[in-house]
Amino acid sequence: MRVRLTTMQYFLAEGWKSARRNVSLISLGTMAVSIFVLGVFGLILMNLSNVNSCLRSSIEIRVYVEDNLTGQGLGALKRQIESIDGVDRVTYVSKDEGLNRLTRQLGEKAGLVDILGENPLPDAYDVRVFNADDTPDIASRISDMPHVIGVNYGQGFTEKLLATTRVIAITALVLAIVLLGAVMFIVGNTVRLSLVARAQEIEVMKLVGATDWFIMWPFLIEGMIVGFMGSSVSGICLYAGYQACIGRLGLLAPFIPVVAEGAPVARFCIGLVVLGVIMGVLAGGVFIRKHLEI
Repeated sequence: MRVRLTTMQYFLAEGWKSARRNVSLISLGTMAVSIFVLGVFGLILMNLSNVNSCLRSSIEIRVYVEDNLTGQGLGALKRQIESIDGVDRVTYVSKDEGLNRLTRQLGEKAGLVDILGENPLPDAYDVRVFNADDTPDIASRISDMPHVIGVNYGQGFTEKLLATTRVIAITALVLAIVLLGAVMFIVGNTVRLSLVARAQEIEVMKLVGATDWFIMWPFLIEGMIVGFMGSSVSGICLYAGYQACIGRLGLLAPFIPVVAEGAPVARFCIGLVVLGVIMGVLAGGVFIRKHLEI
């Protein structure tokens, strides 16, 4: 459908006038708050994903081997471990290197190592996997191999950690979907109020032969304007608030791997504005189609 420039100007003017006339500060504020809360959950999901990725990438299996295993036997065991599906990398850790790592981890209490006398640690392999969820299964398969005296990957804690992050992410995603529906309902109701207020005018337009699309366009533009206004306020406040909070969190808990770069957050906020515009158009279209019975 080709729309002439003058007709489009009419649609834009009518949509803008309708938005100014029918959108109250309460409706706009409610929508802005709803989109802001939706954005907060989106940022929570973004940071949970980042934390989850960091935690998963740090999970590895420590495989302890027998002391009497020779260099040839160590190589054969390494190749056997590497042949398991899902194994990313296998790194040899000698008993001396293992003791040095333990000494660094103990820090000020490193003197406790001297009490042990000779090195009690066996040779080992550090095994990284592609998918952290496969860690327990791969560790179980490695533990059954000959010359392996034990495996350690934080049994118990790792499974609980992965399960907890999945539950939190799913819960936040469900709440975000609920909020998305609430925002669409608020925008749609705003457009519906405009439709009710102009019911007589719309009836006259239909009587003189105006098409449904001709009637719909101003309301679609009104929904777009309302969505843009609410999401823009939310996006600006969300970006500013996040940058302020993340700066304080970085000072208080620098060990938490949150998203500190401004670019991903800015892209997310811009996406939130675009989402608000799309929701405004869709909500307006749904309500108008319902009342015009297209």
